Amino acid sequence: MITIHRVALATPATMDADAYREFCWGAGLERTDTGYGLLLVFDDIGDEFTAVVNDVEYARLLTQISGIAVPADKVTHILRKWPDLRPEAATVWP
Repeated sequence: MITIHRVALATPATMDADAYREFCWGAGLERTDTGYGLLLVFDDIGDEFTAVVNDVEYARLLTQISGIAVPADKVTHILRKWPDLRPEAATVWP
């Protein structure tokens, strides 16, 4: 079971072109026109990781609802740690 801490979006509309390109490169993801939803989560033992979903609208919905179980088929990638998506961050990945 995972516990969602925060939902973020990594899309061409929410990031500048260089930041989106760096995010995709660092995460090992293909750049897409729609981008990705990022579920910043904890696992059962408290480790943090990022569950990536291709369905950005689903990720937007998760920002409005709490306590929802995320079906495994929605998660397309698992990334260690959480990305640093602050505009002033020197790099996206720790």
